[in-house]
Amino acid sequence: MTKDVASGCVLVVDDEQNIREIVSVALSSVVEKVIVADSASKAMEILREENVDVVVSDIRMPGLDGLAFLRQVKQEQPKISFLMMTAHGSLETAVKALRYGASDFLTKPFENAELRDIVKRLLAVTSSFAKSSSYPVEQMADGGFAGVIGQSSTFIAALEKSRKAANTDSTVLLLGESGSGKEVVARFIHDSSSRQERPFVPVNCGAIPENLIESELFGHEKGAFTGAISSKPGRFLLAGGGTVFLDEIGDLPLSMQVKLLRVLQERVVDPIGGRGPVRVDFRLIAATNKNLREEVRAGRFREDLYFRLNIIPIEMPPLRERGGDVLLLARHFLKHFNRHYGTAHALTQESERKLLAYAWPGNVRELANAVERAVVLAAGPELQFQLDGMETAMRGLIERKQSAEKDEIFRALELNRWNKTKTAEHLGISRRGLLYKIKEYGIR
Repeated sequence: MTKDVASGCVLVVDDEQNIREIVSVALSSVVEKVIVADSASKAMEILREENVDVVVSDIRMPGLDGLAFLRQVKQEQPKISFLMMTAHGSLETAVKALRYGASDFLTKPFENAELRDIVKRLLAVTSSFAKSSSYPVEQMADGGFAGVIGQSSTFIAALEKSRKAANTDSTVLLLGESGSGKEVVARFIHDSSSRQERPFVPVNCGAIPENLIESELFGHEKGAFTGAISSKPGRFLLAGGGTVFLDEIGDLPLSMQVKLLRVLQERVVDPIGGRGPVRVDFRLIAATNKNLREEVRAGRFREDLYFRLNIIPIEMPPLRERGGDVLLLARHFLKHFNRHYGTAHALTQESERKLLAYAWPGNVRELANAVERAVVLAAGPELQFQLDGMETAMRGLIERKQSAEKDEIFRALELNRWNKTKTAEHLGISRRGLLYKIKEYGIR
């Protein structure tokens, strides 16, 4: 495999043999494995046996058509990226495909270079597990928020704020570490809003090359630049009254930031090569793992755009601050992977202890990966979790707990003028227990 060929598998689905051959040959230079199917039903059989990363499918096929096929794929294997091939000018169909969960669409006729660029981007997204939030989700048993999992106070606070934001059309800025669930909450806001019947259009600003991002966001007309052999509507137009989710907004080039600012202010877009501005209707949710205030001070992000985005900021807590949510999520992912791989594993007390002790620098995305890895590699009924730096993380947790306990005892002793009886009463422990802790921690 050469350095330009990505690992992974693409499934091409089209009832026309010449299209299957053209697409598969074009993609063979960018991905390790390409499989073809002449119908959606045959494709579903392949998906149940092969590990497919991206599906490229025609929309018009005999039997199960492209839209019905897309919905079935998203029900059974929601983290697979889906690229829909549509006929020229079928904007309404493209919007419907995005609403049903397609990652992108490609209008026929298309250039092979455009096809390869889109598939490479989707492979990069899939390989980084950026769609971990697309796993099937459960409603909380206590009647809480549908589509999200968590009971910790920090997470519920973020969701309460999200629920209130959903009742408005105000711009939302989701802040938090990578993998902390920002897209989950963005979809929750959309699904809870008055725009829920319209498309949810996600855009990863960091995954699109700088020379293509204007066309992706605002669209272009036929002949606007080399390779523009047909017109393509931008994501804001495709939203059609729905929600545009700009992920990794902090990676947006400065040249695009001023154009985005105009879209937010005037609600119009200027397609490349177009005859003039086009009015658009959308609700914007943006997300970033960067500190935008620091980016503004460093001159990498426009201050006026920051103020436009920062209307309703919502901080997503990292998984390490969500306590028992780790086990709720782990059980949820385990249920999903047991069903997917036909296994019946369960978490043991020892595995739960390890999961709770680990710091989860990769957040929910890392947890999902860890559970899947444990299921796949399990040699018996018990799961073995291989977590990077687990022993170091556990030692660090113990040391932090001991340091906090030592500080608390020292403060209590000073508060009670080193009267050990009163200090023990203050801490709610026996005098003998206090004396043991003083000796253990060397408090003088």
